Amino acid sequence: MNDAPREDRTTASSALRRRGLLVGAAGLAGAALLPGITATEAAAATAQAAGAPLRVASGGRARASVLWWGGGSARFAATELRDYLHRITGARLPLRAVPDPGTALPEGATGLVALRAGTGGRDGIPAATLAGAGRELAGAPEDSFTLLGDDACLLLTGSGDRAPLYAVYALLERTGVRFFAPAFPAYEGHHEYVPGSRTLALPPVRLTDRPGSQLRRQYAEEGFSHTAASLPPLLDWMAKNRLNTFVHPADYLGLGVTTYDGVRDVLVREAGKRALRIETGGHGYDSFLPKADYPQFYESGGPLFDIYNPEALDAYVAKVVGFLRERPEITVFDCWPPDVGAFQKPVLDRYGSPANAESVVVNELVRVLRKELPGVRVERIAYASTVRPPDPEYASDPEVIVDFAPYSRNYDGHLGDPAIGANVSFANALRAWRTTHRGPLAMYEYYRRYRWRSLPVHPLATIAGDVGFEAGLGLNGYGMYSEPGDWITYEHVQSLFAALAWDGTLDAGAFLDGYLQARFGTGAAAAMRRYYDLTRSDPDTHGPAVLTTSYTQARAALQEASGQVTGAAPRTLLDRLTRNIDIALADMRIGLAPAGSAELDAARREYRALVHRNRFNGICLPNMQAWWRWNGPQGQAPYDDAGIRQGVVDAYASPAAGFGNPGSLVLGPGGDSVALDVEAQDADFTGHTVHWSATAPEGVLLEPANGTLKVRGTQGGAQRVAVRATADAAPGTHRITLDFRLADGTRLVPSEVAVDVR
Repeated sequence: MNDAPREDRTTASSALRRRGLLVGAAGLAGAALLPGITATEAAAATAQAAGAPLRVASGGRARASVLWWGGGSARFAATELRDYLHRITGARLPLRAVPDPGTALPEGATGLVALRAGTGGRDGIPAATLAGAGRELAGAPEDSFTLLGDDACLLLTGSGDRAPLYAVYALLERTGVRFFAPAFPAYEGHHEYVPGSRTLALPPVRLTDRPGSQLRRQYAEEGFSHTAASLPPLLDWMAKNRLNTFVHPADYLGLGVTTYDGVRDVLVREAGKRALRIETGGHGYDSFLPKADYPQFYESGGPLFDIYNPEALDAYVAKVVGFLRERPEITVFDCWPPDVGAFQKPVLDRYGSPANAESVVVNELVRVLRKELPGVRVERIAYASTVRPPDPEYASDPEVIVDFAPYSRNYDGHLGDPAIGANVSFANALRAWRTTHRGPLAMYEYYRRYRWRSLPVHPLATIAGDVGFEAGLGLNGYGMYSEPGDWITYEHVQSLFAALAWDGTLDAGAFLDGYLQARFGTGAAAAMRRYYDLTRSDPDTHGPAVLTTSYTQARAALQEASGQVTGAAPRTLLDRLTRNIDIALADMRIGLAPAGSAELDAARREYRALVHRNRFNGICLPNMQAWWRWNGPQGQAPYDDAGIRQGVVDAYASPAAGFGNPGSLVLGPGGDSVALDVEAQDADFTGHTVHWSATAPEGVLLEPANGTLKVRGTQGGAQRVAVRATADAAPGTHRITLDFRLADGTRLVPSEVAVDVR
């Protein structure tokens, strides 16, 4: 059992809701009488609840059975229901498959789960219950689900493969379960709340919920901290929050670091049992047609291949089709051009605009896939130079999904607010796409940005305003990217976004109130609301002085909340959020320090050390922008530096990791020694003994040159080392290599320390 506050537990007598505000990540604002419920609905719910309840467990003994039938997520949904009910009550309910209901199955349903009174062999679903579900789901879009039951049988089904699983999670939410976050190690088990009661009875229910958008997506994007181990809990959270598509790049930037094939096996397995869609592709036609291998197709110089050359276009399309044919699980392919600011002049001279050029590639791929692999949809991106739609003669095929990505927008106000000048052109472009494109149009949003360097940014009102504006235009989907490495920083942003993707009419303020009470308790809710208000600002539009003031006050709010909570779950979250704000304040000190000053050097060292010490604590990510921040303008590396990226990816895939602090030393030949701290962290929160050894260039001595560190959870280990240069040490820049391994010999990612002898 988890130990979140109990005062916000939702009872099983929650009222009927046709769309939206359920308990948990789909609506934590409460469930007694929810906004938007009519008096008639409330009366119907009250009358329904007046009937006898379905007894699930009594005194820790099973009083009901879990039944299932069908494909898609049905079998997995049934096991989830059984397992969570066991966690709640201590009773393990019998689990059985039932015969095909045949023509009685509601239209669009591919599977079902049911709770049936008793533990014997009475396995059938009553015909009247199936007929009632059919009426509830008549005309409902894919992913709609219904909960329909009385004291004898509670049916959980819906339209499409995911609906039984969504229905199961909705039922569990009604019992008080909360699905806050994925079960990443940094949460130490406090990612969700499961109440405990050895006796459980469910009142009669009639609830049908329908999605407000077709495409509800989570992107891996650059994938610094997405690993084979992090994907199962992420996909688990997605299903619990009614997202339906996971997007992983085929090969981000063509570097061979973040690749679809690297996680394919686990992704297929975990997405498959939840019936989640898999989408891949991403920026870069050159990932499939690299210039080094096909120089004859880049006579115009690049970055695009010569798309006006039929042989080149055919070669690209053939490569993509072959890739998809070998990976039949993929349902959407992102046919995005390279992530560049401009296309080459010969291409623009022929087609007039980047968007027109993109249409040439996308439409040809659609034409071929319609014949070769008709089950795969193609997506194009409206981004940077292609943010506006193409000319009519280059219009996208209606089957194409358009992902609108307003990269340089402002987050101090919603996209449709005319008072936010930076957003006006994006709003107009989005309207133009909706007017001209006859197919699906979705948002790719940046509510968690790499360039924000894991700063605490929570533009909650902006997110809600965006969805309201975009829903009014008739958009068909929403998506944003994530990193497990800093998920805790953006936990509520992710939850709110998922909830709004399902129900665009959700009251974001009420949702926040419910979340704060459920996550931190009533006593801490006011202080936590101040924290979220103080961290609402877009750091791209506010300077370090303003943000320092806000973050300092936000830290005080976290400290106040810490004095108001009880239990390990809220304390764990507050510890992580406080660590994050300390990193943010260190980041701001870099921005405030005078150029070229010792103060600036010290600020960069402090920031680097804090990021490395906390990189596995769920609150920060040592991505390229963070790397630039602690190195400064004189120590930059290109954004596509595969070596730096691979080191970060490998660290997140390791059980533990280490580094040297500081990352650079200045030594004088024959001079005094300089202190270096060798540090290690626990990446998977299982506890480790880490052995380290140093390899130094000739003339550079370390004392000691090896050692052992103990790490567990957030408690890292450190050992002070004295480093000096001998009198005959060669001047110049050298490297100390720190090697790390576990007690069983497992080698970890090495770390380097720059040494300047002068």
